[in-house]
Amino acid sequence: MLATARWAQRALIVLLALVPLLLVTLSLTPALLVLPFARSRTSQVLTLIRQLTTWTGSLLVSSRER
Repeated sequence: MLATARWAQRALIVLLALVPLLLVTLSLTPALLVLPFARSRTSQVLTLIRQLTTWTGSLLVSSRER
């Protein structure tokens, strides 16, 4: 019974962690589709991708430490 409760708790935490990740990814999608075509905006796109990757990585690492 205890193992089932832990499994359900972990599933809920993962689900709650995915919601902000999906929101950030979806909000960046238009920028990632439009900005690369402007030569002056390439560095901004790379910065957005780097920030998204860093945020996702830190989210995954922090979830594994528990």
